[in-house]
Amino acid sequence: MMGHLKSDQGQLFYECELSDAVPEDHLVRKIDAALDLSWLRSELAPYYSTMGRPSIDPGLMIRMLVVGYVFAIRSERLICREVQVNLAYRWFCKLGIEDAIPDHSVFSRARNERFREGDVFRSVFERVVEACLAAGLVGGEGFAVDASLIQADANKQRSIAGQAWCRDRDPTRSSRTVKEYLATLDDTAWGAASDVVPKFVLPSDPAAQWTGAHKGPAFFAYSDNYLIDVKFGVIVDVEASRAGRGRRSKNHDRTDRRALRSQARAACWRYRLRGSSDAELAGRGERHRATYSPVRQVEAG
Repeated sequence: MMGHLKSDQGQLFYECELSDAVPEDHLVRKIDAALDLSWLRSELAPYYSTMGRPSIDPGLMIRMLVVGYVFAIRSERLICREVQVNLAYRWFCKLGIEDAIPDHSVFSRARNERFREGDVFRSVFERVVEACLAAGLVGGEGFAVDASLIQADANKQRSIAGQAWCRDRDPTRSSRTVKEYLATLDDTAWGAASDVVPKFVLPSDPAAQWTGAHKGPAFFAYSDNYLIDVKFGVIVDVEASRAGRGRRSKNHDRTDRRALRSQARAACWRYRLRGSSDAELAGRGERHRATYSPVRQVEAG
């Protein structure tokens, strides 16, 4: 007998647990079992006022951003929409069925203020790497490096000729993006590697570089550089840079954080990730044309 759907959705009360709607083999359950954010509130406490209206829980924002990263949801507006309608995402974010979803604007503000000042994203990333180390998912012997171009949200019509851009400007009178770029010009990944004047520059975001690396129409982009352990494909370090091919030499001071003892001896010169020690690189000769900063030291295992 052919069944018939009862389309009565007027029920006022439902008795159920949100976890019952999440399959046991769903990816969010595996992530939730491994993700520990118990340290987050204490680390961010200095960046919050002791008075005023309570803010959005930072753990909720991090979990929502993890959902966006894992499930390739690139827009923060769309992340909020998906968490609102997806019960599995709600369960992972520790939200009840009737809890309100934060507005998308809180992410931008937190990213540019408290999260940036507290270096929260780097802390979350490194703690995940440490968990992978403890679980034996990182071999520590073979590494690969790669870079991906991230297209900037930029309008070519608002750019200017490279010769018209002036680095000697007052940072205090500039926008946030310009201030951040000016502060990194001494880093080879952001401007010190080459004296070549770019063809076009965005006055509102000079860190975005005009590139035709995809052999098609040129566009403004950044470069996302990854160091990957080849045992299970775990990303163990990441650095953002301009989309050029200048070599890195600046050593970011993160010695207070635990990380890998890198043994990546054969890395392509155009990538700007930290590799093996200076002594090892010097011993391999000029043919590699590489200048790397030492990876932060830790006993693997």
